[in-house]
Amino acid sequence: MSENSLDGLIAKVKSEAIDKAEQEAQEIINNAKEKAQRLIKTAEDEKETIINNAQQEADEVVTKGEVALKQAARDVKIAVKNDLLQLYDAVFQANIASSFSPDLYADVVKQVIDKIGEDTKIALPEELSDNVVESIRKQVAEAEVSSEIIKDQRLGSGLSLSKTDEGWTYDISPEAISELMSQHLSQRWLDILNTK
Repeated sequence: MSENSLDGLIAKVKSEAIDKAEQEAQEIINNAKEKAQRLIKTAEDEKETIINNAQQEADEVVTKGEVALKQAARDVKIAVKNDLLQLYDAVFQANIASSFSPDLYADVVKQVIDKIGEDTKIALPEELSDNVVESIRKQVAEAEVSSEIIKDQRLGSGLSLSKTDEGWTYDISPEAISELMSQHLSQRWLDILNTK
């Protein structure tokens, strides 16, 4: 073989090897590009899923927060309303209790005797002075009716009326009066307490 043909053969082998290497390199590059595109597509799909899931979770958190906030607002409103009613009741009872004067006791007992008559038992609070109780007993004696006037340590204020022959007892106390009057609060108070 001649030197030319050997050089030609070497050149041809080199050329074929280079072509084959370039072809294989191109295949590797193409495969790498395809794989990269698949990875990018998968990542973008996952990204979209993650974003959608995150948005859904965020929406759920916001919705739950709004519901919890509304419930908290209702709870606060109810608590404030109850506190106002308790405050109103306490102030009302205190004012009524302070109006239970000796003159009021005497006047109430006189009216009870005038309206109810005989066989009435009237219990007065233990804290009421003996002078007031004696004054009330004198009024009963002057009315010429048989009624029993006693002191009862269970009464803080107010009085208790009993008609034993008819089987009933009625308490007149600041608490009872306050409860009755609270049932008839003015419409303005009711509107304030029931605002939505």
